[in-house]
Amino acid sequence: MSTFKSYFTINCYAFTIITIIYSILVKAGLFTPMSVDDVFIYFLMTVSLSILIAIIDLLPIRSYALTSLIRIAGIVAVVFTIGYSFEMFSFEWRYVGPILGMILFTYFAVSALLMIRDQADARAINKQLSQRKLNTEQVRGEKHE
Repeated sequence: MSTFKSYFTINCYAFTIITIIYSILVKAGLFTPMSVDDVFIYFLMTVSLSILIAIIDLLPIRSYALTSLIRIAGIVAVVFTIGYSFEMFSFEWRYVGPILGMILFTYFAVSALLMIRDQADARAINKQLSQRKLNTEQVRGEKHE
């Protein structure tokens, strides 16, 4: 999968998951409903986060755990910077706790979805390779007869 498509997919997954979680928290009475402006700000956040992850992925780090920690720290910084700048929430624990939970849940959910997609892509490629090998063997068998 192309690099752009991969980061675009991350953006779409993250935006969808965040929107669903936020909607659940609104129904639970923890947050106020989103306005149209809020939706655009959340989209700005997810685009910014996708760009940040793309930049972090350029770092010469081999450890998946370290990369994940750097990504999560960067995500927390971006979310709180944009959220505070646009006055979406204050730094009260009743907001900070759920937001940190949303960040962690979204990060691991997006990671899991990407792994599932990568496994599906690998299976599809292996199926194509197996089919080509089978076709090649059939053609060779016909030539030797």
